[in-house]
Amino acid sequence: MVNATKRAGELLSLLVTDSGLGGLAVVADLERRARASGRYRALDLLFASALPETGCGYNKMASRAAKLEVFDAALAGMLGLARADALVVACNTLSVLIPESRTLASVRLPVHGIVEVGVEAVAERLSADARSAVAIFATETTIDAGAHRDALQARGIDPERIVTVPCPGLASRIELEGASAGVAAEIGRFARAAVGACEGRPDRLVAALCCTHYGYCAAEFAAALLRAGAGAVEVVDPNRRLADRFFPPGESEPPGAGAVSLRVVSRALPLPEEIASIAALLEPLSPPTAAALRAYELRRDLFSPTV
Repeated sequence: MVNATKRAGELLSLLVTDSGLGGLAVVADLERRARASGRYRALDLLFASALPETGCGYNKMASRAAKLEVFDAALAGMLGLARADALVVACNTLSVLIPESRTLASVRLPVHGIVEVGVEAVAERLSADARSAVAIFATETTIDAGAHRDALQARGIDPERIVTVPCPGLASRIELEGASAGVAAEIGRFARAAVGACEGRPDRLVAALCCTHYGYCAAEFAAALLRAGAGAVEVVDPNRRLADRFFPPGESEPPGAGAVSLRVVSRALPLPEEIASIAALLEPLSPPTAAALRAYELRRDLFSPTV
């Protein structure tokens, strides 16, 4: 992928997409960093949901070909709406489709997918500690795609150090309930499955939260893994790593703060419960992002999917 970071003092325009609302965590991090930094004169953020219809998520689509067809239609509509410097795919389910996208093959645009940055972060941790293992928590669709496991093995990570933990229904439940007691109980169940699948009890367990929704509950994952008997636990939230592409850690930031404009657009009608839940999770991270979600724009003409 091309690094789309511009020089200090310029305007940066980003198009961020997800198959739901979880990717707004990435928008929140970008917004927060922009307001605290003078790296860019201004940051223009457009979050456009790739969900075709309410209740018709990509995990419910019958085939990879069907997912790709809808994703390509969504991308064409979004790119027609925004003059972006880069596309940020803040969704693991959609990131695995990037190499096959006909829409992206036809445009000259830097693309940053969350699977790539998540694999980078996990590989760094595993390479630094040979006695560590990783538990990849993700949706069933993401686990079945095998992109994280394959990419880690391609980087030389022993497959015996990789445990995959499908978490059916967890993303939807977080979207509807936030950090509820029921969500915490589900996370506890998946944490016990992860620890049970680790042979030899590694000295350090890296918990890779490979669904954008899971980052909202990072503390719950860490606590649940410790209760389940894991030794030291390190949580890797790729959401933050994705924002690092535009605000590189360790680089000196120019003084001042950039102006930020922020819009949320969706073809599908978000449920009121989803808006309330995700906005409440976003509020302590980035009040402007929470406000933009509550004031989202319904654009039925954003794209025309076949679902």
